[in-house]
Amino acid sequence: MYNKTHTLYEIGLKRLVLQVSNGTDLVMDKALANGRANYVIFEELIRHFTGLLETTGSDHRDSDGKTYEQKSYPDADLHPNSPDLFRISSSSTFAANNHGPKVKAFLENGDYDSALELCKTTGYNKNDFYIFTNTGGFKPESTLRYIILPKDEVLDHLDSEDPRLISRSTVLGLAKSKVVIS
Repeated sequence: MYNKTHTLYEIGLKRLVLQVSNGTDLVMDKALANGRANYVIFEELIRHFTGLLETTGSDHRDSDGKTYEQKSYPDADLHPNSPDLFRISSSSTFAANNHGPKVKAFLENGDYDSALELCKTTGYNKNDFYIFTNTGGFKPESTLRYIILPKDEVLDHLDSEDPRLISRSTVLGLAKSKVVIS
């Protein structure tokens, strides 16, 4: 299985095809580019290549019960003008969601530590590992890339101004090797 930490895995993808019982193949490439649609598709694909299992509370678990949260970022090759920082904390810590106003208030008052603690209790502490995929705004006929990192290392590299964010270049810089899956 392809589930070692600090390894950047690459898989060339062509398209998404739905086979209809009458023999017709429907190309569903727009589903790969749409975040709502590709979320489940790429979770299933990651489970296929890593051997991880579906679970509740996090996106995946391994046979030892360790949990894995999967987060996407826009690939620098596909989206060269996208920001380097991307969201990885629980969705409840953003905008008007449950804890979003609290985190925002902490940060506006210069209380990074309280914002981080809230992010930990609402999400970070529920996971043992993070799987980062380049599936934000994915485009057909592209290369899927993913890397698995331990939670503690992820926490050590959060943005110094907003603990809900991490740098794409930092995440990718933690890769110690690369494996192309054919």
